[in-house]
Amino acid sequence: MIESIRLKRKEESPVSIGDVVQYHGGTFVIINILGIDVKSFRENDNNIFYYCLGQLYGSPDLAANYLTTENELNFSPDQYYNIPQVGDIFFDNTIGIWIRILEIRKVNFNDEGMQVQFKFSPVKEWSSEKMEKAFTASRARHMKLVKNDSVGL
Repeated sequence: MIESIRLKRKEESPVSIGDVVQYHGGTFVIINILGIDVKSFRENDNNIFYYCLGQLYGSPDLAANYLTTENELNFSPDQYYNIPQVGDIFFDNTIGIWIRILEIRKVNFNDEGMQVQFKFSPVKEWSSEKMEKAFTASRARHMKLVKNDSVGL
């Protein structure tokens, strides 16, 4: 299961793909960074907001049952400012998964507005092996043993 996650970090603690985070009671691995909001230069604030997709550790792959597909969506003139673009990622409430726009295939205009044919692909979740590698790397970064130099005392 993939969830949208907003993280607030200091400049010294950036977020990277593969980071393991606790979020709303679950353990997630960051699998995509969708956006970054840097306020430090505007407001003398060194907090950075990261908008990410995180995969819940141990959850089923909801996107595995879906294939790349095409669909036509209608937009009225007052929606023209908010037409999805190639590369956009968003949550499809109808089927409950995250999808990415791969192509804009065709555009038609009519009296009511615009029809756009899109090619979509489900956002693939990481394999169990890749998730385990992220956890192992996270543990290695955070669990450092200190050598006891006073052996025999």
